[in-house]
Amino acid sequence: MRDYELTFIGKPDLDTTNLNALVERVKGIVTADGGSVLKTDMWGMRHLTYPIRKYRDGHYVHMLIKAEGGTVARIEQRLGLVEDAIRYLLVLSEDEPVAAVPEAASGDSAETPAAA
Repeated sequence: MRDYELTFIGKPDLDTTNLNALVERVKGIVTADGGSVLKTDMWGMRHLTYPIRKYRDGHYVHMLIKAEGGTVARIEQRLGLVEDAIRYLLVLSEDEPVAAVPEAASGDSAETPAAA
């Protein structure tokens, strides 16, 4: 299992009860696919840089989760169906070591055939 960071924005018209229900719903989505929530931070109401679905503000919530790579797509698909979350971002945590990508040999595919 790998560590991921999930940040989502809740609608600005949610009260505390509905916002907590939204957080619990997202936690349920993560755990339903075999993941686990390590930490949840409520960042509060913030102004958006640009309007999203005609909203100018939103409740920011940040979670650290642990999940398998194959379940991430299912989590994202289910998050897209949550109406009270106007935007989300799920990325691999920076603390996770990333395997080095082997560099291609200098002459393999970089050359183009000469035109005749």
